Amino acid sequence: MAVDNSTSNILINSLRCEYLENPLGIDTATPRLSWALESHRRGERQTAYQVLVASSSELLVENTGDLWDSGQVNSDQSLHIAYAGRPLRSRQRCFWKVRVWDQDGRPSTFSDMAYWEMGLLHQEDWLAQWIGAPQFGPRSDEGVHRAPLLRKSFQLDKEIASARVYISGLGYYELHLNGERVGDHVLDPAFTKYDRRALYTTYDVTAYLQQGANAIGVILGNGWYNQYLPDAWGFEAAAWRDDPKLIFQLHVQFVDGSESIVVSDPSWQAQGGPIMFDQLRSGEIYDAREEISGWDTPDYSPADWKSTRVVAGPGGILSSQLMPGIKVTRTIKPVSVSEVAPGVFLYDMGQSFSGWVQLRVQGPAGTEVTMRY
Repeated sequence: MAVDNSTSNILINSLRCEYLENPLGIDTATPRLSWALESHRRGERQTAYQVLVASSSELLVENTGDLWDSGQVNSDQSLHIAYAGRPLRSRQRCFWKVRVWDQDGRPSTFSDMAYWEMGLLHQEDWLAQWIGAPQFGPRSDEGVHRAPLLRKSFQLDKEIASARVYISGLGYYELHLNGERVGDHVLDPAFTKYDRRALYTTYDVTAYLQQGANAIGVILGNGWYNQYLPDAWGFEAAAWRDDPKLIFQLHVQFVDGSESIVVSDPSWQAQGGPIMFDQLRSGEIYDAREEISGWDTPDYSPADWKSTRVVAGPGGILSSQLMPGIKVTRTIKPVSVSEVAPGVFLYDMGQSFSGWVQLRVQGPAGTEVTMRY
């Protein structure tokens, strides 16, 4: 019987590594790959696949898998195909694509190219230190301290090719580079038993940096890590509970092939920010009068800022946060507003949701606005 060597009409899409599209910070040595099939023929199925993984996009275009060429594997599986190629190193980028054979034994064309990037695979890859800020406060009777601002200025004197940040700020953090907030995650990192495992996030920050002077800014909040008010679950007595802290590592690759690394250490500086109080279940007190204009930019001069200090880590291993981040997905406007008492307004949002208020007000400095959910 003659073999049909024509090309199958199956299309391959939705390439994923560890359930994620083109992820950064993969910290498992054998990432799992998946794809989806599309065909106009009813009842079409995959009978075999071939995965190519290359160390460069140029090699992959030439159908060369120098890291892994699975060859033709007889299988109908397209989920959780474990990488089985050459050992991978920390921060390595891997380019991959796949083709399949249909039920008639005809090969498809290769899929479009996808990639994943390894994170920091070993604890010794962390050159950074956990740092903390002096206590700024207390503001009043709460007996608690302001959310600290941490900053570091640095110089990059060559043309930048790429840059990655690896960061964990406990309990929550917000990262800024050169006056811009990095990423769209909120409430990062995700909750864990911090004395067993703490999560870090990887960011591509190439577009945030510039040749010349640069500045890093980080806001730290208490989150689940420092839930110090008594609750029904006893989080105030958690074994991991401690003041907010940060670990940060920036790798900058230059066009000439050299590299610069910026890490969290005692050279960073700290100051109290405008968030005077923050607790998961008790809300937040924010004082706009305490805003520090330009604190996260390279032009700012932190004359009265304090030194940070090296602190003990949470105790758990650092692992990459391989999950979709919590994000703002949309803005909901109230369906009605009523003044239930003089100066007291009730906003009906028309539905239940997880989120917070965006408010624009005008008035004399020091005017207090209270929001209750």
